[in-house]
Amino acid sequence: MEKLNLNENFISRIWENPSYYKDIRTTDGRLVEIMDHGKRNTDSGPDYKGAKVNIHNVIYTGDIEIHRTMSDWKAHRHKGDGKYNKVILQVVMWADEKEKGQLPKAKKSREIPTIILSEFLTSSIHSIWKEIIDTPSERFTLPCYPEGTTVDNNIKKSWVEELSVERLRYKTRRIKSRLERMVNLRTEKAKWEQMLFEFICEALGYSKNKEQFRKLSERIDVSKIKRLKLSRMQTDALMFGTAGFMKELRYKDEYITKLKKSREEVRKKLNIESMDKSEWHFFRLRPANFPTLRLAYASALLYEIAYKDFFKEVVLSFEKSDKPTKKIGEIFSSIEPNPYWMEHYNFGKVKKRASDVSIGKDRITDILTNVILPILFLYCKVFNKKELEDKVLDAYLFTKKTSGNEVTKVMERQLDFRIRSISQEQGIIQLHNFYCIKGRCNQCKIGKEVFGSKINEPLRIILY
Repeated sequence: MEKLNLNENFISRIWENPSYYKDIRTTDGRLVEIMDHGKRNTDSGPDYKGAKVNIHNVIYTGDIEIHRTMSDWKAHRHKGDGKYNKVILQVVMWADEKEKGQLPKAKKSREIPTIILSEFLTSSIHSIWKEIIDTPSERFTLPCYPEGTTVDNNIKKSWVEELSVERLRYKTRRIKSRLERMVNLRTEKAKWEQMLFEFICEALGYSKNKEQFRKLSERIDVSKIKRLKLSRMQTDALMFGTAGFMKELRYKDEYITKLKKSREEVRKKLNIESMDKSEWHFFRLRPANFPTLRLAYASALLYEIAYKDFFKEVVLSFEKSDKPTKKIGEIFSSIEPNPYWMEHYNFGKVKKRASDVSIGKDRITDILTNVILPILFLYCKVFNKKELEDKVLDAYLFTKKTSGNEVTKVMERQLDFRIRSISQEQGIIQLHNFYCIKGRCNQCKIGKEVFGSKINEPLRIILY
């Protein structure tokens, strides 16, 4: 597992949320039950006070210490510090070879049980990291706050706009990397259609199911679907079957009966390994954002891409239309999943009242920002379409921002900077993700204005 450069506040956020890990054990194999995580300690000493844990049927009460690696206990000199005498458990994110098998010791050489959290995570560290930075805690504070609010607004505006270009290039590089790996697809058109499908699916997953949608979409070869001429019901069966929702599906109604029949028909034509239903997250999601509804939309999208020249329609919306972003909105709003999902939010689960299953304005703008524009930007570079590139950049620079998320709202407030366009919104996200939370104040134009020459080392005082 790749070691992200997470600070201890991030690791604490993971530790405080039991949905991020399960079946935790100490390094010597003893089962651990967390009865009380304890209270976060903002003073010197252990990170959590008054915790209660059951280790191999023995209950301990005391303190918990959080570290990045096993060797941090020794590096921070906790053994000789009396404040750490009551530590009953050390939680680290990563093992390190030089300390492997060696438990940390408190005063009088008492060994402290240790959990290596990365070995028990329920999702990839990347998806957890993304979810955490998308949902900052009430303690979220920028290193430059409140001084950053006094920095000249022109400096902030110029820096955010520079970062917005950096972010567009970052997204384009990721898309290009995926395009280069599609060696199994014969035609250029097939590659662009496949890539469009995969990245839109990823965006439909929101933060909790993004990785699952990416995994699913990479298993579905759009060019094969195109050759098979599947019906709408068959694309539904393909999508839900590959996602793992049709294994042991016990509910019975007309739609499910037809879906099961279509699933058997599709199986004869395509041999695709199914995911497990348990991989999908429903917890703490509004029913309107349940993965079942997004899968229904993705199925309708697949049909459009495979059989209705959807990619060409997206390109033409910028080449021929005076209002390309409005046209994109109309295209995505017109995608209609099976009517069954207007009345159901899961198989056999009826909504209180029927509702539209198509995605909303903010989600369409999100797909425009994070998928359509970066893909078209790359498309223009590859095929040297300068006039189209100018239209794509205009859309990026001048399309109004969405309602935003918790991160952008906090950043706006703590920088005293008003976001007006999707490009500025992306610039703010780039600032947060690649500068603020990584302590790169010495490379940030706002940080340099606030701290001047005092920045010798990266600051790590942002709280999560």
